[in-house]
Parts: sequence; structure tokens; C-alpha cells
Amino acid sequence: MTQHTQDDTQPLGASHSESHARMLPGQRQVADDSRRQVPELTFLISTLDAGLYSVPRYDELPGARFLIVHQVTDADSKEAYREHVLTHLDSRFEYLAVEGRGLSKSRNIALAACATRYAYILDDDVQLHPQAVALVMEAFTCTEAAAISFPHVKAFPLHERDPDRAAPPVAFKSHSLMTLARVRSVDMALDLCQFHARFDEQFGLGTDQPSGEEFIVMSDAHQQGARLMRANLGIVAHAGVTSGSDFYSTPAKARTKGRMFARVTGSRFSPLSLAFFLRKAPVAFKHGHLTTFAGNFFR
Repeated sequence: MTQHTQDDTQPLGASHSESHARMLPGQRQVADDSRRQVPELTFLISTLDAGLYSVPRYDELPGARFLIVHQVTDADSKEAYREHVLTHLDSRFEYLAVEGRGLSKSRNIALAACATRYAYILDDDVQLHPQAVALVMEAFTCTEAAAISFPHVKAFPLHERDPDRAAPPVAFKSHSLMTLARVRSVDMALDLCQFHARFDEQFGLGTDQPSGEEFIVMSDAHQQGARLMRANLGIVAHAGVTSGSDFYSTPAKARTKGRMFARVTGSRFSPLSLAFFLRKAPVAFKHGHLTTFAGNFFR
């Protein structure tokens, strides 16, 4: 891939009334040296086909920066997608259309193309706390971490949607391998000059192992010695069910969880894998899928 620097992007802090979204001509790889010159935050949004229409405008975040990686499988719709971006999204957004599918692949493209030092991974259908940028940047200043997880919530209380309300205090703890299993991709803030792990493209939506990519990438970073922290405040509201939450309803989902632990620990029968199975079996039973879960987890 071609090497690019910050000069290829829309100026940081540009008013959303100044221009349309910037259309990136192709995939790019931004070097750490370039990112160090831009200690700002970019929200990385992955979407597929018509999911583009679900991406919010985020008018409550006038100073934010966004990068959309849009996987397009229908070439006949490319022009309609392009027109939507130019019509509905402003200069805070960069837009990169790529071929193919696979959420982990999309995430990796976004991480490579991110021109700023800090990144936050999003889906295409989430809400952000109105002080999300300040909270994330302050968290990195406080912790000097390579990655910080912010637990997502179903919805923000009404008072937290007020951008003039003071942000609540945030506390941090170090991650262990067990707590990393609770992280979802929409929880992840990364310092890309320190966080060098990348998503395993054999896992995640769009593959035959449709979850587990978040735990794997964070565990890889943990094994590399990265400083990983967890916050007590959610800055993303995600009303739907995340892909990793349903681990029991089909053989593929149950197998994926077992293979996820095997990928991280080297064994399907590791203490961590067994602890997860024993903890989650009652959940599968409650939803009527214990047989599916138990019969496929260790396969």
C-alpha cells in the first residue's frame, strides 16, 4: 500500500459547514511518525452496503473527526452511496469505499488509514456521549495507556445528552486476560503509536467465526506488553445486541467462542476457556440453547 501522511487529509477542526465529506481515493497506510504529529482522536466507523445510511451525522460533536470504511458488494450502488455521503455528511468525515466483506478486515483498513494518533472504534448505528472526545483524550492523558475500554450502555440518561452538563468522574483499572473477554469493539479507544496488534481476519462478522475478534486483538496486545486499561464510564450507547453477546444460539457461534479461547491461550481446555464455559452455560440454558452451546463449544 502507498505511504501517506497527515497532509492527505481534511484539516483537523474544520467546521462542518465548510465543505462536504472528504472522499479518500484508496486504501492508505499512515506511519506512526506522522500520527505523532497529530495527537487528535478519530472515530473509526465500519459499515457494509446499505448500513451506510444508518451512520449518524453526530451534530452534537462539532469538533469531532470520523473515518468511514464502507465495504461495498454491489458495484451498481456505488454512485448512490457516494451521493449520500456528499449530501448528508460534512467535512468532519472521511469516506473510504472498499470491496469485499468482513468486519475485522474493515477494522484493519480503518486502523491503517487513521491519520491521528488516537482512534475509537465504532459501529454504524451507535450514539456518542456529547463529551466523548474530551473524555477519551483526558483518559489517555491520565493513563498513558495503549488502549482503554469504555463499557458501552444501552442508552444515555436524558441528563447525559446535555453537552453543557459537566462530565462525570472517570476511574480506571488495569485489564487482566479475563476482563479483556468483556470488551466489545465499540468499547475500544486506542493509541495507535503504542497499540500495534491488528484484528484476526479469520474472526468477526462476515466470516464463519462471527465473533471474538475484540478479545483476540486485545489479548494479542496484552501478550505484546501493551498497557491496557478499563474505564468505569460508557461513552457509546448501543441499543442492539453486539455480535459477541449471542454466543449460544447456533453451532457456529458456540464453536467460535471455544476457538477464540484456543486462539488466545493455545488450548480449547485452558483454565480461562473452562471458566468461561462454566460461567456462561447457565445463560445458554436460560435461553434454551444449552445443548447447542455445550455440544459445540469444545469442537
